[in-house]
Amino acid sequence: MKRPLSFLSAVVLLVIGISPASYSLPPDSPAITIAKEGQPGTEPSVLEDLLIPRKQLPFSILGVNAFANDQRFGSIRSQFREVRGTLGIKDIRVLFAWNDQIQPTPNSSPFWGFYDEIARSLPPDVRVLVVLTGVPSWMQDPRNWRDNNPRKTFVEQWVIPVISRYRSNISITTFQIWNEPNNPSFSENNTLEVLTSPDNFVELQSLAYQAGKRIASRKRIINGATTALAQNFPNTLDYNKALINKGLLQATDAFAIHYYGKNIDKVVLPNGVRSFLRSINYPIWVTEIGRQGTTSQLEYTQRLIPFLLTTAPRIQKVFIYQFTEATPAQSTYGLRNLTPGRLLSDLYIHLRNRKK
Repeated sequence: MKRPLSFLSAVVLLVIGISPASYSLPPDSPAITIAKEGQPGTEPSVLEDLLIPRKQLPFSILGVNAFANDQRFGSIRSQFREVRGTLGIKDIRVLFAWNDQIQPTPNSSPFWGFYDEIARSLPPDVRVLVVLTGVPSWMQDPRNWRDNNPRKTFVEQWVIPVISRYRSNISITTFQIWNEPNNPSFSENNTLEVLTSPDNFVELQSLAYQAGKRIASRKRIINGATTALAQNFPNTLDYNKALINKGLLQATDAFAIHYYGKNIDKVVLPNGVRSFLRSINYPIWVTEIGRQGTTSQLEYTQRLIPFLLTTAPRIQKVFIYQFTEATPAQSTYGLRNLTPGRLLSDLYIHLRNRKK
């Protein structure tokens, strides 16, 4: 005897044009749980398999987050060469964080050593996206803000110096302003007053975009993406809708998003993620996507990336998160980790072994 579908599953099938009456679960099938994010190692539901079959990865648009901040994985230069040569990936996202180590006081000069080394170590034929985010501890004191505005201070004391310093580096093609402004885990979002204020984030982006284009008109300037678009529904999606309504697209060269988990029902339901993304007549970059677990990354990306490209045809780039991460193999996002016997994920091996 077959089990009937849940109400939510029936709704999703109707949305994608399948009659619920024609589709039911055999008694030994796993439960349908598409309303929740799957955890690493759990068996995907039958309905998820139906909605997002595995397909060939679109290698030409793939990038990777590679922060090169852990020398146990090799020198900075060797890590970037591995991304370019071994994995065959040309688009790399790196992080230039503003913190106490970089600028310990408001009046001290930034220490550029680590970021200069990154800039010197980039292979000549890569395209690099630099994320500008973070604040030193002294930014928590409003007396250190320019014109009583922490967002203006961030632009004048970090965005402008960084773009000015690296504008002649031909490998650095794009600067991304901030990262996940709605993430409550990042205290700097409170400092810049963007956590619950899309208006303030649009102001930050606009100030940075105008300044960046004055300094380096040929460099792309894009917005920092929020947390994963289909998670914490509908709050994250609503934050993104507010950004668009407040004029964000006038201050970015591409609309950046993040995507983790599955949450397919949040994509396909009316007024969900799909309808939102399709309403944006603008280039879209997925600057983070990934899954934990060295044996789960390949299947996840082969399902989710093609699904997102169908969902939002204007997606131009997709950056996998991330190249290295020194966490246990079963929970790492890293294509490489440090677990003996499980140093490389299945996605790393697939990228390495594909015909280039």
